[in-house]
Amino acid sequence: MVITVWGRDGIGKSTLCDTLGKLFAKKGVTVIINTDLTQPTLPMRLNGVKVGAAASLGKAIGIGAMDAAPYLHQHPKMKTLFYAGLSDHDEYLSYELGLEADNAAQDFVELCEELADTVILDLSGQRNDPFLPGALIHSYKVIALFTPDVQGICWFNSVKPLIGTMNAQERILPVAAMIDRHHDLSAVEKATDTKLVVAMPYVREVQRGGISDGTTRSAIRYHREVKKLQALLKGADAI
Repeated sequence: MVITVWGRDGIGKSTLCDTLGKLFAKKGVTVIINTDLTQPTLPMRLNGVKVGAAASLGKAIGIGAMDAAPYLHQHPKMKTLFYAGLSDHDEYLSYELGLEADNAAQDFVELCEELADTVILDLSGQRNDPFLPGALIHSYKVIALFTPDVQGICWFNSVKPLIGTMNAQERILPVAAMIDRHHDLSAVEKATDTKLVVAMPYVREVQRGGISDGTTRSAIRYHREVKKLQALLKGADAI
């Protein structure tokens, strides 16, 4: 099963992916692919584990890897959770993005599907992300994460034509990000002509690797919403 988390940069996509990934990893092998090819993403998620450029996602896409295993890196504390992304040794400007990269990206996702029970795509906010076309076409579900403000509403409305072109309407799960007490979610739903499936609260205490559950009220609410989302993704009734 391939799940995509999509939205603008800086709204908590990676935090959501990490939290979801840990839940799915309790039941089977899970791979999180951070598709950002412009900056190192593995150092933060692997907590000091050294990864060379030869084992980075950029290398896999650049050569059209035939095996995903060398580019998947195990979480230091969870044997069934793996990450793919860029290391801090990559030469970012050397990556050529285009149709060939799009094809290589989709091939890599399919290779990961052969090794894992769940693949989570942590899409970048860049419109030329080579993983985006395949994600919208092939993912089981696409979590469209957006903030309940003017920027978030404009982003969601602006991507609707692309969602329609890719025939992804039935696979989109609209999710509100970083909500606070003053946000009017009914107004957001009206402005976007959609129904939010869950609403992720703003949590100040975001730590490396995600949000610790049970530490604050907002963190408890966050994890409750993620579990609802996981239930939807698994086809179960919301918790």
